[in-house]
Amino acid sequence: MNELKQIVADMESVFAQSSYPKDFLAAYDQMECLASHTGRETFLVQRKAGGEMAVATCYDRAVFPLRPDIQLLRELHHPGLPRYYEQYQNEQMLCVVREYIEGEPLNAYVRDRHLSIADIASVARQLCDILQVLHAHVPPVVHRDIKPENIIVRPDGGIVLIDFDIARAVKEGSSTDTVFFGTKGFAPPEQYGFGQTDNRADIYAFGVLLRWLVTGNVRANGNISIDPDLQRIIDRCTAFAPEQRFSDISEVKRALVTVGRRKRRINPRIAAALALAALLMLCAGFAAGRYTDWLRPVERISFQEPLIEQAARLWIGKESGPLTEEDLAQVKRLYIFGNQAFSDAEPFNQCDVADCVGGPIRTLDDLQLLKNLEEVHIVHQGYVDATGIAGLAKLYTVELKHMHLSGVAAIADAPGLKHAILFCDGLSDVTALERCPWLETLDIGLNDITSLNQAGSYPNVKNLGLMWLELDNVDDIAQRFPKVRSVTLQHGNIKDLSGLKAFPELEAVYVLQEQVDAVKTVLEGTDVQINITEN
Repeated sequence: MNELKQIVADMESVFAQSSYPKDFLAAYDQMECLASHTGRETFLVQRKAGGEMAVATCYDRAVFPLRPDIQLLRELHHPGLPRYYEQYQNEQMLCVVREYIEGEPLNAYVRDRHLSIADIASVARQLCDILQVLHAHVPPVVHRDIKPENIIVRPDGGIVLIDFDIARAVKEGSSTDTVFFGTKGFAPPEQYGFGQTDNRADIYAFGVLLRWLVTGNVRANGNISIDPDLQRIIDRCTAFAPEQRFSDISEVKRALVTVGRRKRRINPRIAAALALAALLMLCAGFAAGRYTDWLRPVERISFQEPLIEQAARLWIGKESGPLTEEDLAQVKRLYIFGNQAFSDAEPFNQCDVADCVGGPIRTLDDLQLLKNLEEVHIVHQGYVDATGIAGLAKLYTVELKHMHLSGVAAIADAPGLKHAILFCDGLSDVTALERCPWLETLDIGLNDITSLNQAGSYPNVKNLGLMWLELDNVDDIAQRFPKVRSVTLQHGNIKDLSGLKAFPELEAVYVLQEQVDAVKTVLEGTDVQINITEN
């Protein structure tokens, strides 16, 4: 008890110092010191006004006179990156407040669990997606401190990369870094003065992290046997010379697809003998097969995600037994909410996120087995890789809600897509969907979209969902969506709604009761119907 009192007294003493900005102290209560380094302290804080938790890093300006990365953090939007909130400063101190991420550091997460190769590949692919956002920024952002302690695993399995204290923007023409920082074992040679760091520094650390996930050690150990494809990825990522590494993190992600799928090489003589035996069996089987059906093997198809298989079985009414291509060709619609699969829309539509357990789906690759799929409805999952949607020729409706979606590029590759409901998916850019010429419905509510520039332009969209979005204005919305007939605005925080009156074909707007007056003022003199919804 005395120790606890002393800790509280120490915290109060620290924040009684006048060096901290007064408006910062007035806005937040300091709950815990998370980290302490020369010239900077990181605290868990709580907003006094609303009680929300956040993380504040306070820099001594005598040690850190400039923090150029703050502007970069403002511009980065991805569910795998903590959101920038605000900053406070005076002559002595600068305090930057960011989103508090609930979850476990990766080192603690791994310690308490046995991760399979599939689990490790999932973490690695998510980290690739995050680094791709950083490296694609103009100028590119290099994190420079990728390690297990700086990766938080959310309760739903999604990961977040934190701690941008030594991140930097790549400077054209610079031969070396100004300051040498990093974590021993994870930092590449160039980060210690051998050259300027670029995106390949993060690729090096990524490779070390991958080795650590597989072997438990950051150093190479020839006594530990791992998947050959995984070993090649690690070796190339951690090459001493940057030019010998992968040049882009997207190359790393593509290489990860092959992990665990490598076929073993066998002795040529054994291979020849097996081939001869197989040929003899084939001939015998062909002869017998002309007169009998019982010798013909049943083709077995396996799913990565059991819940997707269950939904497919429910649709075709086949609860057990092997599934064939003919079976899967019958599947037209999938309905999955949380950890439950349904045979049709009625029970699916009665589900509520608040009453359901989150689902286990992490990849949609199984959808490639369903060549005639027309509609996919999946809600309330964790981090989901949507790559499996690409190329589904007959797919026209995609409803993916309440999850952390890897992106929309694969969805945009569904050529016949007409309805895209992407509500609460952690998306900050959906402009890739501009490639869908037939798109009629677009719901992008409750995402990290703060400007219509992040939405794009769609000549044929008729139904537009903007729930819970914070937009400064919708001045050019009519130019971006010229054929819109209905707009959903519940809970939206749009400071200037005047752009709504420019819609030539607008028929209905859906709002909450408290939004009615503002919308009525804008649409006065028009025939647009204002519909009040409860939520």
